[in-house]
Amino acid sequence: MKNSASGFCIILILICCFYLGFLIGNLFGTFLNFLRNQLIWDGIILFIILFLFELLNCLIYNRKFINKFLKKIFKNIQLGILLGFFVDAFKIGS
Repeated sequence: MKNSASGFCIILILICCFYLGFLIGNLFGTFLNFLRNQLIWDGIILFIILFLFELLNCLIYNRKFINKFLKKIFKNIQLGILLGFFVDAFKIGS
C-alpha cells in the first residue's frame, strides 16, 4: 500500500510540473510584446530560448546526472513549455 501511494505522489508531482511548464509557455506569449519593445532584434529572443532549452537538454541527458526524479521533473517542465508555445501559436493564428 505504501508503494502505490508513493507512486501516486510521484505521478502527481510530475503532472504538476507539466502544468507549470504549460503555464510558463502561455505566459511567455503574454510578455512577448514587452520583450519585443525592450530588445533591438527579435532574433535575440529566439537565441535566448534556444540557449535555455539546449542548456536544459544538456542537464537532462548528461550521464553524470544522478537524480532521475529531478531529470523527470525538468523533462516535464520542458514538455509543458513547448506545448504552451504550441497552443499559444494557435491562439495567435486564429
